[in-house]
Amino acid sequence: MSESKYKIGQFFWSDLTVPNANNLKDFYKEVTGWQVQEITMDDQGDSYVDYAMMINNETPAGGICHQRGVNKNIPPQWVMYINVENVEESLKKALSLGGKLIQESKKKDGTYNYVIVEDPEGAVFGLGKAQ
Repeated sequence: MSESKYKIGQFFWSDLTVPNANNLKDFYKEVTGWQVQEITMDDQGDSYVDYAMMINNETPAGGICHQRGVNKNIPPQWVMYINVENVEESLKKALSLGGKLIQESKKKDGTYNYVIVEDPEGAVFGLGKAQ
């Protein structure tokens, strides 16, 4: 397994989740110069398209996602993901310190892929293990 280029504690991804991602992909494309790459999503038979926003063909900038399926409980805002060594342990610490779990995603083996947490002051962020 190769080591991640991201350090523990570093932001490694950002997603914007909104009711209608189609309405914003071109806005960000024009404002930032990002390229749009369609990502087909399939949530239990409900198929739709989210978007990877790309700096160039090899370099992603972030994602613009529909607020549905696995993203239905995520507030409409940019969510920054922080690289942690162990998602479950970091989530336990966040909850013990007054954080609130907003959304979770688990792998087939039952371990966490990522979680989205609200801190005690209401700010929302993600915790994950960068690949």
